[in-house]
Amino acid sequence: MPIIIMPTTSFTRARFDGKSRLRADFRVDQNGKTFIHDRYYTAPLRISRTFRPDGGSGELYLYTTDVSPGVLDGDHYQSEWLLSNGAHVILSSTSAVRLHPTPNHPSVIEQTFHIGKRAILEFFPECVIPFRGSNCTMNTEFHLEQDSILVYADVWSAGRIHYGEAFEFDQYTSLTEVTRENRLIVWDKFALEPGRDLYGGSPAFMSYTHSAALWIVCPQIGNEELGMIREVLRKNSDDKQMIFGASLLAHQGGVAVRMLGTSAERLQQCCLSAWNVLRPSLLQKPALLLRK
Repeated sequence: MPIIIMPTTSFTRARFDGKSRLRADFRVDQNGKTFIHDRYYTAPLRISRTFRPDGGSGELYLYTTDVSPGVLDGDHYQSEWLLSNGAHVILSSTSAVRLHPTPNHPSVIEQTFHIGKRAILEFFPECVIPFRGSNCTMNTEFHLEQDSILVYADVWSAGRIHYGEAFEFDQYTSLTEVTRENRLIVWDKFALEPGRDLYGGSPAFMSYTHSAALWIVCPQIGNEELGMIREVLRKNSDDKQMIFGASLLAHQGGVAVRMLGTSAERLQQCCLSAWNVLRPSLLQKPALLLRK
């Protein structure tokens, strides 16, 4: 079914200054369907496609694309996403986030999400891959309002493993912050500097080369839901190719999952399985299927 995008000019068009920007504003129409009210982006970031799932009840799938080879020396990506009250967006990307060498200036990726009352964001981006000689900082912020729901899967690789390149980047730092009604509920920093920390040979990763963090922030989540997630992940880790830990967030209303593995695809599937065991009861919707 084609999606009608309604362009406006309400956003301020900033002068290009070397940064790549993307901004999108989602609203809900009178039939309860989410649509893009406004969007703006500069190369190499772009919104590539939108569609609705078969049998869906108003949610909107959206994919982003980086039309360049990846995040290059000195690149600074900024994206801002606004979900109005009641909007439901399922967001992913078409390819991995490839962090190229940065011989002159580090690269920066900043993502900010504003999620209105009763709005839902399901965010499953592709894996982050730092190349040899790269130095990148990624900051991701989620600002939630009352009764909104966030699902975010952050999957990371130690490098281009199939090229024999593991833990050979210069530095990688990732900071994830989640607030609800201006109250901080998640502050998670992941920082590696292999030349100093020797993570590739330390107990931090053991023999694993990939990691994933899954954040599910929802007022209805408690011990029962945590048990369901642990059970489905336990079944996925029987072959010892993946290990995990899951716990409730300190302020309740959410769960945090950590995983280590040897395959980005495997960890992505585990994140999706963990969310899908809860999705039918929490959203009254079928299991999420990401089309790539």
